[in-house]
Amino acid sequence: MNADLQPRLHTSGVTFVQPARPIKPIQFSCSAIENLCARVHHTVAQFFPIRSGANVEQIFHDLKQGLSLAMSEHPIIAGTLRQGERGDFSVEIPPAPHAGTYFHFSDMSNDPRFPSFSELQECGFPYVDGDLDGLKEFRADPFPTSEDGQPTFVAKICHVRGGIAWTSSVSHLVSDLGLGTALMIGWAKYTKQVTEAGGRPVAIPKQLPWPDRKRLLPAVESQLQIEEIGALNNKTSNPYIVLDPTDPGKMIDDMGNVFAKAHVTEANPDQLEYFLEPTSGIWRFTPSKLSALADAVRRVDPSVKLSSFDIVTAFIWQRLSMAKRGNRGGNEPQTAQIVTAINVRQKLNPPLPATYMGACVDLVRVSVDRDILEPQQDQWKGIAGIAKRVREFGTAWNEADYMELLKVSLRTPMSPGLIPKGPIDTLVTEHSLFGLGMRADWGGELGHSVAFREPYIGRETPQGEVIILPRQPNGDLDIIISAEEIVLERLMADVEMSTVCKNVCVRHNVLESFASMAMKKAKL
Repeated sequence: MNADLQPRLHTSGVTFVQPARPIKPIQFSCSAIENLCARVHHTVAQFFPIRSGANVEQIFHDLKQGLSLAMSEHPIIAGTLRQGERGDFSVEIPPAPHAGTYFHFSDMSNDPRFPSFSELQECGFPYVDGDLDGLKEFRADPFPTSEDGQPTFVAKICHVRGGIAWTSSVSHLVSDLGLGTALMIGWAKYTKQVTEAGGRPVAIPKQLPWPDRKRLLPAVESQLQIEEIGALNNKTSNPYIVLDPTDPGKMIDDMGNVFAKAHVTEANPDQLEYFLEPTSGIWRFTPSKLSALADAVRRVDPSVKLSSFDIVTAFIWQRLSMAKRGNRGGNEPQTAQIVTAINVRQKLNPPLPATYMGACVDLVRVSVDRDILEPQQDQWKGIAGIAKRVREFGTAWNEADYMELLKVSLRTPMSPGLIPKGPIDTLVTEHSLFGLGMRADWGGELGHSVAFREPYIGRETPQGEVIILPRQPNGDLDIIISAEEIVLERLMADVEMSTVCKNVCVRHNVLESFASMAMKKAKL
């Protein structure tokens, strides 16, 4: 048979999407806090089941038109990153037709080696990395980096048998949860309008005003001198360390000590490198298990109002702390701490509007005596005690300290020039706001998604992070835990952990695993 007549197993493509209406060219500086954010393109993914025979080409066309309309409303996603000599960033919106973004597409539905939508669903949509998990087809390639000339935004859909995997990535240098959520809601709304219009023109939304970043770019007069850096780092009250580029060795040590390290015995030195390699896993609290956990903890002291976030964070902190330490005892820091990012728009005086779409966050921490994290005879009493401390996140937030942090960050010899003072057990990020985007109706063949993920793409896996995802449509609460390999192995063997929540997956090559399962089925 002529090879040209055989169905192609894999098709892919990319299109450049421009705003539905030309955007006036502009260039503006990223704020001080944006330049302190992780220099990554934060990625979210949704999974949509579609019927057999759905017109995927039309779905892509409608999504493309919807993205064009959303871009007219939020033109920052049509921008290009520009980097200054110090390392700080700005964003350029070039003139038409150069303003826009790339929207990628691939079709794996004819490839029997690639898992179907239902097979991905059965194994919990194990999309945690986009590179090391073998699911590179789900993300844009090339994937943007935080470098001069790179786009602020990129997106892709991948058609698999029975569904669509949708992935979008926006630079943390221009956004936080606010923009990410608004983009999902807007893109869904306009895609639905395009689908329902059936080829008729759709009204182009008005461009939202550019966020005024001046409030988060305080005036500074001079760059820090080396002796000033030393003085700032000697202040024990400062929650950050100023990096000294004249001492590369110390700078590397400081950056390597942000997160608490896992304890590994010397029994198997050949495996040390493997055990200390950061990886990620997903754990799931079903509605009934989460309710049972919350009820047990709240019964300890009914007068204290504890949220699900307080309780889940406290439980995971305790189990993660125990998994980090293994069988070690006595030679670790007596104080344990975790940090989280909070939205400070409404905490500023005067407050920034809720519609401010630039990043506006601060890292706040909770510190406890490490003994508090030790499991107690009354397990729930111990968790309740930790949860009460977690409830204190951000309650002592001070605007003057925040503005001083921004000023110092603008005076450092390089950008970013500040890092959190460690060791930190974990960074906890609570992303329930994304639930508004996940529940959006995209119309037509897409409708609503059934699952939400936040894979690490184009970045190193954190040595200590917990991402609390929005509730899934069926009520499940999934969390992503990133730490060393040995830590996740200990968590999977943790009886208390498995009693309360279920491990969905740990990062692995999904395609190799699928091929192995298919081979076993074929032998039956």
